[in-house]
Amino acid sequence: MQKSIQAALLFMQAALLVSCASMPGKPDSKITAENNKAEKAIPINNPLPKGTLELIDGFEEENFWYALGESKSDDYSTDTDTTEEWSTQGDFCAQWSFAKIPQNAKASFAIENLVQKDWSSAKVLIADINNTCQNPLVILLETQGGPHHIISRTQEILLGIGENINVYFDLLHEITDENGNQISAITEKDDIRSISFQIKGKSFSGSVFVDNINLVY
Repeated sequence: MQKSIQAALLFMQAALLVSCASMPGKPDSKITAENNKAEKAIPINNPLPKGTLELIDGFEEENFWYALGESKSDDYSTDTDTTEEWSTQGDFCAQWSFAKIPQNAKASFAIENLVQKDWSSAKVLIADINNTCQNPLVILLETQGGPHHIISRTQEILLGIGENINVYFDLLHEITDENGNQISAITEKDDIRSISFQIKGKSFSGSVFVDNINLVY
């Protein structure tokens, strides 16, 4: 009888060990934190920077912007328009729409023939951006300067879901060229021929509202 009890206990212990070994382990806390970092991005609410502001576009007149995806197959922007659905100044803002963006891809919204082409004294560009998507967005500003349209890019900014007010695009620091190499300043900044806002990285399809784009001197 004693031997039967001992055998039963050994069988139960072995079954328990097998069961524990087959159970999925707890997720790595570091990996989980990294995955959730972007999902918990807080919307930006910066103070208005000191200096003189010059309006680039308040979207109260006609729409001068275009989606590069209309002419480039590797760009996922689909449309630009103006709307009264949201604004931070005046009655209108821009609505920029894009398809589902794969990893390492982008959606770009551009304007040419800027009224102010000399950005030599500008230190930052600011904009109000309402992210209506289901996920945070990574965005940067690209400039093309001079007759050869040489590309310069600002640091990437993470937009939270909802209203991001006074988003700063630093024009003096952490500037890169089209190959991602660090450069000291925006190339041909006294002759800016076009600019584009680029939404980068994996994202659901959706749109952003944009208003009150200003240079700050």
